[in-house]
Amino acid sequence: KAEWAKQAPMDCEERLIHQAEMTKAKNPSTRVFVYRNIVKALPWFSSVRHLLDDPAYSGFFLRFNPAGARETHVPRCAAENQTKCSVFYHDQEQTPQVPTPQSPHPDGACQTASAG
Repeated sequence: KAEWAKQAPMDCEERLIHQAEMTKAKNPSTRVFVYRNIVKALPWFSSVRHLLDDPAYSGFFLRFNPAGARETHVPRCAAENQTKCSVFYHDQEQTPQVPTPQSPHPDGACQTASAG
């Protein structure tokens, strides 16, 4: 996480695939897989980020209630930039942290069009 979260855009998925390929190269009979959360759309996986940014797939993802109260149990906007908001539900669990005045050197920065 210390490395892929600092990339822009984040390249977690590519690094996981590369690690799986290296493992397989050492022992071709080894069964190797890359686990990705199937419930949450985590944007640090490039294949997920692509779908989040594609309007054709917008119906695949949960949205905040547009008619609901502006207050939600998770923030709609990024801690480091209150103008960077998303209509899609998201939480901060397992999320790389971004720079804020209170924490200037955390994990990384989200780089999706839907979060911009």
